[in-house]
Formats: sequence, C-alpha cells, structure tokens
Amino acid sequence: MITALTGIRLFKVLSNVRVQIYPRKLLEYTEMQEELLNQPDWYWSCRARSYFIEIMIALERLYGLIGRGGILACGDSRANIKDERLKRAIIFIESHYFDKIAFPQIVASAGVNQTTVNELFRSEMGTTPMEYLWSFRICVAKKHLEFTEVPIKDVAARCGFATVQHFGRVFKEHTNQTPAQFRKNAVEKRKKEL
Repeated sequence: MITALTGIRLFKVLSNVRVQIYPRKLLEYTEMQEELLNQPDWYWSCRARSYFIEIMIALERLYGLIGRGGILACGDSRANIKDERLKRAIIFIESHYFDKIAFPQIVASAGVNQTTVNELFRSEMGTTPMEYLWSFRICVAKKHLEFTEVPIKDVAARCGFATVQHFGRVFKEHTNQTPAQFRKNAVEKRKKEL
C-alpha cells in the first residue's frame, strides 16, 4: 500500500526525470501529489494509486518507444511498430485517450490522409484507429479496476468515457464481463496467488 510519505518520495524521484513524457502525465504528477498531501476523502489512496498506474503505463509505453525502438501495442507483445507516422498516431491516442478524440484528430497527428492512417493501422495493428482507441481505453481501465478501488464511474471518466453506461457496454464487448465482475475476479485471482 502506498503511504503518503512513500508517495511523496516517489513523486520527487519522478519529478526529476528529464525525459518528456506525455503532456498529461505532468498534470498527473501534480494531481497525485495533491491526493497524497491533502487526503481529501476515503478514496484518496485509491486515486493516488490510479495516478501512479497511469504514470507507469506511460513509462511502459515510453520504454517501448525509446528503449526498444518501436511501440508495443497494448496487450500485444508481438506488435513492434516501425512506421513513424503510425507511431505519431498511436502516441496521440495514448496521450489523449482520456479526452474526446475524433478520427480527424488522429489523422492530423499522423500527418497523412485518412486512407493511409486506416491502411497503416490495418497492416501493422490489425485494427482501425478508433478500435485501437477503445482497446487502449479498456486496457487502462482494466489496470485501474484490477489494482484500485476507485469507483467505476471515476474509472470510466478517467478513461475517456462520457457515461458509466457506455463504459460498461464497451468494457463488456471487449472482456465479456462487466467492470464490477472483472474487478471481483481480479481480486479473487490475486488472493489465490497469495
């Protein structure tokens, strides 16, 4: 469990990292520090842990981009992306997944036309840009559900879903479970592994 003192130490270490991470992650450092210092309600530790999880996801993605020379697709270790235009589109999606993203924004980030973006995603990722966005959002949501007790409505909002109902529907399409079922099963699995 993250204590406030441990979290503040971690925040100071991460603040000294000079690598430019996704722009939103800098804001998450500040939000995490606020949660750790103020402890505003019962869920403060869960929210701080969820910020930490998002920072770890960003670092994991950054390692895939810089450390390995390509991006590893979320949940797919065999997809090593080499095309720079596709990398730009994926970085845009992964650094804005919590926002309302439209297809033209993804196209603009790649610097090519719609047809080329679709072809790049199909050939290297086996999916469309919007399907990748939804899959990445679900990937992040699964980590939040598995490792925190943040309310499901907050997880939905943090992952870019306008309503908890929409989140539940998309989550079930991707996992064949509701978010609550997934969380319950993940907790039970962790208990068995102990």
